Amino acid sequence: MPHNSSLFVTWLVGLGMLALGVAQPMPKPETYALVIGINNYRPYPDTPSLPPLSYAESDARKMAQALRDPNKGQLSKVRVLLDTEASKTAIEAELRGLARRMGISDTLIVYYSGHGMPSRLGQAALMPSDAKINDEETWLPLDWLQELVRKASQGKGRLILIVDACFSGQSLAGSRSFAMPGRKSFPKPQKPNLNGANVLLASSADTQPSWEDAEVGGGIFTAYLLEAISGKADANGDGYVTIGEAYRYAAVQVEAFSQRKGTPQTPQLYGPDDYTLALNPLAVAKSRLAGLKLAGHISGEQFDALVERVEGRVQPEDLLLYLSGNLTSGQFVSLVQAGAIPGVPPLGPVDARLQKIGKLRREGKIRLEQLWVLFRMIQTGKAAPDLSEYLAGRLPEVRFLQRLRAGAIQGVPR
Repeated sequence: MPHNSSLFVTWLVGLGMLALGVAQPMPKPETYALVIGINNYRPYPDTPSLPPLSYAESDARKMAQALRDPNKGQLSKVRVLLDTEASKTAIEAELRGLARRMGISDTLIVYYSGHGMPSRLGQAALMPSDAKINDEETWLPLDWLQELVRKASQGKGRLILIVDACFSGQSLAGSRSFAMPGRKSFPKPQKPNLNGANVLLASSADTQPSWEDAEVGGGIFTAYLLEAISGKADANGDGYVTIGEAYRYAAVQVEAFSQRKGTPQTPQLYGPDDYTLALNPLAVAKSRLAGLKLAGHISGEQFDALVERVEGRVQPEDLLLYLSGNLTSGQFVSLVQAGAIPGVPPLGPVDARLQKIGKLRREGKIRLEQLWVLFRMIQTGKAAPDLSEYLAGRLPEVRFLQRLRAGAIQGVPR
């Protein structure tokens, strides 16, 4: 498993305490995230406005959803600021609040989707929703953002900045860049100055715009970064997507897409690349299924069939419910044994009546809550007359389903 340097420091501290004869439990590393997306910026009288963007807000929503996904990671807290919520004051307050929670082995991820600007000194700055383009005091330079987090966390943990914006100072339609009115020359961009183990994953090179595109339905960089952390970037197949793996996957895809469009864009990574940004949900799913097999709850043949379904383009609904934590292992095994999962054989000594109901679920003819009620009726020996007639073959399936869907079978939801 990829390691974090802060975890190594914690380990050393623990060894020192043990040497003194003091028991010191290892703290569980926590990860926090602040996700920011701004399409629309506040207008000011007599001041040119930052042009609206099309996909920054939706990109932020998608990123927040990915970070919250338990199959991709275990974030302790994810805060989201969109459009007018993402003022400079609000961003700074959220950063302080999250940073104050951080311990030595913790991580704060900040994702920003919106406009960026180069300062007069060439420093990269994010533009809050209430930024004035002619007043740099209303901007959020990356250096200042790092310093704010460092002070609030008392120097603990690490900061990971993921920025889908650009600092080229050019005004180009369809990009997340903007030129300062009246500015005829641009300062030489300064290389990001990162503290300690901090990381910056930027959507483009210093002199390039960052593009949005309707074909991918968002910022090009964010679209492929989301693909990366979905598991596609797990190059070595160890079940973890490091920030280096995510960067390399996204960079290749972004460069190929932007070259095809004639709009060059080259993502950049600054700082260590070994931090685990996400779990590979495919590997997590296989591990959970392997646990069921090792416990003897499913057969090898069922395991192989389930893995094939996991790797497919579309997963059965009940398999997704299990992997997302909405079905217990016991409930899922019941469905598997009853043959309710498409493509998975109903092996094992299971009541043929349960398998007959499982077949209805497998074919999508009944809902999950209906299946549980029918299962319970069979297992308790209290089947409704209509169900008994159907199981005995005296009531055709079409008539049984007609009665069930009309709410005509006592005790079964319609």
